[in-house]
Amino acid sequence: MPPAVESMFSVREVPWHLDGYVPDRAPKSIDEAVDWSGLGWGVIQRPVYAQVGGSETEPIVEIVDDYFVNVRTDTGKPLGIVTGRYQPVQNREAFSFLASIFGSDMMFETAGALMGGRRVWVMMRIPDFVEVGGDKVGQYAFISNSHDGKSSVLAAMTPVRIVCMNTLLAAIHGAARAQRTYNIRHLGNMSQKIAEARNVLEITVNYYEQFKAMGDKLALQKIGDDGAVGLLSQLLPTEEGMGDRAATNREESREAIMSFFKGQGSAGDTTGNAPGTLWCLYNAIAEFADWERGVRKSRFQRIVDDPDGLKRRGFELVTAKAELN
Repeated sequence: MPPAVESMFSVREVPWHLDGYVPDRAPKSIDEAVDWSGLGWGVIQRPVYAQVGGSETEPIVEIVDDYFVNVRTDTGKPLGIVTGRYQPVQNREAFSFLASIFGSDMMFETAGALMGGRRVWVMMRIPDFVEVGGDKVGQYAFISNSHDGKSSVLAAMTPVRIVCMNTLLAAIHGAARAQRTYNIRHLGNMSQKIAEARNVLEITVNYYEQFKAMGDKLALQKIGDDGAVGLLSQLLPTEEGMGDRAATNREESREAIMSFFKGQGSAGDTTGNAPGTLWCLYNAIAEFADWERGVRKSRFQRIVDDPDGLKRRGFELVTAKAELN
């Protein structure tokens, strides 16, 4: 298997800081961003062949109709098999698409390739910050693209709490995450989709307003250690019939989240300006999910995908607690 992260750049400190090129400034152009991230290669399509007879040493092969293999132009390595309707979205197109949606005054923060180039990402920072619970929260937009045919292109927005660089994925007042994202199928011309994507992602303006209102509410509600332990027991319960190893993992996860909640985590005190509150507890859950949990995913995938729904469930629990108070 190829390494989870093949190449990337990451400006200074960003939410998913990983090994790679770490410049002290943002790239000044798409060309520079492509170069720093190692995404200068393209994707071409080759016919798919299948053996229909003969022997191992003298096979008889035929082209498989309407199927192609996506291949990297730099290494010639296959990335995935797709149908004839599939149109590759080149890496450079992802940079240009994101810049076209949100304007040139944004800055590329991080980009790279996962799983041998099967998946790539580009992220930009919107200059403005919002203050939630007394903490600065940055606004980021990203494109995630796959070259193996397993997923569409995803354009999305996500808030990032600067004090601990954790990404806050949350559903506000029933607004599903899909309302803050735009999925682009690998069909047709990407340039024709820019206007539609811009209209869809404008929903994020309202999302950030709602997010601030809810975060400020959580920051006003204290929760003691006993209350936090009880809520985490709902989030990560030790269930009947669970094996000893799984039960121990759950217990250690709860203890790790509590250490973040108390300002005693691996990164030091990241409690921010509302310690001991529901806002602090939610951020402890998010910080654990992004940086500590042992999910077999790259850090970028853990942060963007929230693969086991930990941050979503955590947000639901703390907001439900807030509504009861």
